Amino acid sequence: MKTRTLVFIIIFLLVAAMILISAQCDNGVTPSYIGTWINPDYDGGVGDSGKMVITHVSGDDYLCTMYVNHDDTVPEQTVPFTITNEWTDSEGNLFGESISYPGDPPVMYSLFKIHADNQTMEGNVSDIDYPTEIDPAGEDYFIMYRQE
Repeated sequence: MKTRTLVFIIIFLLVAAMILISAQCDNGVTPSYIGTWINPDYDGGVGDSGKMVITHVSGDDYLCTMYVNHDDTVPEQTVPFTITNEWTDSEGNLFGESISYPGDPPVMYSLFKIHADNQTMEGNVSDIDYPTEIDPAGEDYFIMYRQE
């Protein structure tokens, strides 16, 4: 039984490595939401954050620490969220859906896109259901740029 488990783990690791390598073949970048994202245009806005730092917790669970201004060092709020769906399109852009629990409103749904160059994140949020498209003209649209 231990040999079978070891073989399964080795095969799983090889498949995971092949997926990562193939995802990086196009431009050497794997899009990821983890990191620091800023948009100085959102500084000081009501309900907007000029900076957010996304960190991984475990499995599909993450934390988003938000700052009022892009150069702030003291966070305004930290919100847990879970990635509920994720896919990559033919151009290497990473898409995902997430659910978060900010408190007021109690639940927020997001549809986001990390561009293939891993430098831009955009999306829409809703407190009713998952957005069906990323709409820059939408009321709850956001765009952030990677700081690090």
